[in-house]
Amino acid sequence: MSPSPWHYVDVTPAVGEAKGGDMSLNWSVKNVKNSDDICYYTALGTSVHNGTVRGEEYTHPITDNLIWQTLSIGLNEITEGNIDEWEKRLAFAYHVGWISKMTVYAGTDKDGKVQWEPRLITRTDLVNHIGLNTNASYETAGAWRRRVIERMEEEGLRDLKRADKENPEQDAITWGEHIALRDAIRRGETTKEAEKAKAKNSDVWVSTSAE
Repeated sequence: MSPSPWHYVDVTPAVGEAKGGDMSLNWSVKNVKNSDDICYYTALGTSVHNGTVRGEEYTHPITDNLIWQTLSIGLNEITEGNIDEWEKRLAFAYHVGWISKMTVYAGTDKDGKVQWEPRLITRTDLVNHIGLNTNASYETAGAWRRRVIERMEEEGLRDLKRADKENPEQDAITWGEHIALRDAIRRGETTKEAEKAKAKNSDVWVSTSAE
C-alpha cells in the first residue's frame, strides 16, 4: 500500500527563517504525478547516520528538500504557473547563500567508503513535483526578496561587528612578526639582503617580494 498522501512532521525554521520556536509543517504530495515513484524511496541499506532501515520507505531527499524550501523560498506550492518564479528564487537563494545545496549519495570509493556530493534543485525537479504543497506562508516576489536582503544585511552587520572585536587580536598575531622584521631592518640590526639569504636557506616559505 502506498504511504498516506498527507503527512505531519516536526521541523525547526530553515536557514534564513525568522527567529522563533519549533513549528509544525504539513505537506501533501497527493497531487504530484507518479508521487509513489517521485516522492518516496525504499532504503537499500540500514544506516545509523541517517536513520534508515533496509526495506523501509522514506520521503525522497529531493522531495524532503523541496518541502523545507517552501519555508525559505516563500512559495507554499509548486504549480505549472509558478515554476519560473520557483527557479528564479532558488537561483538567487543559492547564489547569495540563503539556502544550502542538498547532499546526495554518490556511491562508494574503491575502499568502500560512502561518497556524498552537493546537488542543486533544478527545474526538472520542480516540474516532477508539480502538485506538492505545504502550509508554509506565501510571499510575493517583492516581499520575499526584501526579506532575504534585509536578513542578509542583518547577518552581515552582525559578522562585521564580531570581526571588529576579534580582528585586533588576530592582526597582532598575523602582522606582529612582519612589523618586528621591518623595524629591525630600519634600525640597521639586519638588512634586506641578509634576510633574503636566510629565506633561500630555509624550508619555511618567506616572502621576499616587498622591497
